Amino acid sequence: MDAGRDTDTPWWYRIPSVAVTLITQSVVAIVVYTTSSREDDVRLITALGIGLAAGLAAAFVQGMAQKRHDQNH
Repeated sequence: MDAGRDTDTPWWYRIPSVAVTLITQSVVAIVVYTTSSREDDVRLITALGIGLAAGLAAAFVQGMAQKRHDQNH
């Protein structure tokens, strides 16, 4: 591994994909839960489902960006 590689990688490359998924899921779920006007049970399930989908999409996009970065360097 190159010693200079650590300084060449962007900040988003060094964040684990699990952290990206959990942070995105939490933020989206909180926003959806607080802005929804449905019943409590439905609102919680909807918020968690949308948060999970957003978290997985964010991890997928980060993985694609990491692959692109690896190909370019």
